[in-house]
Amino acid sequence: MIVKDSKDVEYDSKNARRIMEVLDLSERGMTISELAKALNLNRHTVTKICERLLLEKKIDYDEKGPAKIFYSIGPSKFVAKIQVSPIEYLWIDVFKNPKYKGEEPFVRINQTKHDNLIRMENKFRSVGAVAIKKSQIADLIKILKSVAEKEFGIKVD
Repeated sequence: MIVKDSKDVEYDSKNARRIMEVLDLSERGMTISELAKALNLNRHTVTKICERLLLEKKIDYDEKGPAKIFYSIGPSKFVAKIQVSPIEYLWIDVFKNPKYKGEEPFVRINQTKHDNLIRMENKFRSVGAVAIKKSQIADLIKILKSVAEKEFGIKVD
């Protein structure tokens, strides 16, 4: 009988890292079955980890018929962190060199919450993320300035 300690029960960061490494090496992306076979993992485990990585915007996918092809989105650079509340943060990363041709550079804003129940050193878990393409950043800034001025009376230069 195998007894798992609290370190084994935490979000599976070791296998998430392995999935990211395999996807970084893949030119065309991989299906859940291909990932499971390459890493000798259960398909359900790979699916759950991929769902988490999708939520965190660390990977993306394309649907090709009934299959989903998962792929890496490339390296990022951390640029800022905003504290929203005592337990919530917004983390901002820039992806200047997307992995695949034709993809546009983008900014990722990832929301995290502190969770005492997480059994790992980093007690922050991702709540979700949004990616803003380079061509849409100016439009988003205009919208945010307009909302700040009209809805909240905040003057933004």
